[in-house]
Amino acid sequence: MGDMKKIQEMMMNSIFDVYEKMFFVFLEPVDEDIRYDMATSIRFTGPLKGELTAFISERMAVSMVENMLGLEKQEVTQKHMEDCAKESINMICGHFLNKLDPSKVFDLSIPEYEKRAGIFKKEDLATLNIAFDSDGDMMGISMTIS
Repeated sequence: MGDMKKIQEMMMNSIFDVYEKMFFVFLEPVDEDIRYDMATSIRFTGPLKGELTAFISERMAVSMVENMLGLEKQEVTQKHMEDCAKESINMICGHFLNKLDPSKVFDLSIPEYEKRAGIFKKEDLATLNIAFDSDGDMMGISMTIS
């Protein structure tokens, strides 16, 4: 599986790159549990097998849609948020796996989305859990590797 610190660093860089370049959202890691309103996940297989899940607050999703599509807050629909969340997890996963080993081929599932509220806890059992804040907009990323 490789060095976990190196994997975490590559994952953080992938998350920052995608959120900054695609959504103009600048994230700061936080060391706290966060509330979320939706979850989106993608599975990957290849030399490494696992799943990546993003737990996103509605405020974060609205900001992502506003910035990516140039919409006003009142124009943002649930479908926009769902599509944006699924695209973000797809892009993060692809970016991460390419950085992990560009010479290998990985297969990605179609991203899945679920509108559900909960609390993302950094200490939950997963290979990697990272929480983020961007001006009060919250999200968490969880990755399991098997």
